[in-house]
Amino acid sequence: MTPDIRPILVSIPHASNKIPEEVKDYIQLSEDDLLGYTDLYTDQIFSIGNVYTVKCDTSRVVVDVNRAPDDISTEYKQAAEGVTVHTTWDEKKVYTEEPSQEIVDSLIKKYHDPYHEKIDEVIPHAKFLIDGHSFLSVGPSLKKDSGKDRPDINIGNGNYTSCSRDRTVFFRDFFKDRGYAVEVNFPYSGKYILGHHCHRRRIPPFLVPGIQIEINQGLYIKNNSFDPIPERVDEFHEIFEKLVEEFVAKFCPAG
Repeated sequence: MTPDIRPILVSIPHASNKIPEEVKDYIQLSEDDLLGYTDLYTDQIFSIGNVYTVKCDTSRVVVDVNRAPDDISTEYKQAAEGVTVHTTWDEKKVYTEEPSQEIVDSLIKKYHDPYHEKIDEVIPHAKFLIDGHSFLSVGPSLKKDSGKDRPDINIGNGNYTSCSRDRTVFFRDFFKDRGYAVEVNFPYSGKYILGHHCHRRRIPPFLVPGIQIEINQGLYIKNNSFDPIPERVDEFHEIFEKLVEEFVAKFCPAG
């Protein structure tokens, strides 16, 4: 382990709305559409000091690094979001012309695979993974919780496969003690990042315990816009700095 870096790996998979050049001419979604499918400002909130960080710089609409590379589901209608998306969760078509399988394969190889290779490089030095996300305040029309208000914080542990009870309780209570409404595995329990890289028990050098944390965007984004409430973004950043500090002190003591 690098001496000055704490043994925590932070994954930030959905902070970008960037469209790769390979498909830019085929995308029919607007800039606002793309922002709506982005975990806004999670790159700022989860930018924690002195930890390992892996961040994706490509929009999840084009290549979702939190899906398996061979998960070629194309329709959000069945809540079966694949590594590439053709129809969004609010029933908008992504492309004017569907990319060929050759292009899809090249996108996965160029943008998906390197993300997970970077995680694999870090895992031998890490003791825990935090997968950082945000979600809409109300369940979208094609989700199981459609129209329902969502909690402030959603903690996902892969339905109890990626993180032990004591660590899950630590995260839950950390936020509850600060006045936030917290749910475990609702509305999300975690996807490929937890499933591929995490296990309740450390299995060197391939797997580490891990958890997915989702923040309700209504807590730090202005109503009916994509603009941040700067002081709230800063506040959440400080909260996560404190979260990692307390977690390391409790579960990753020096020596």
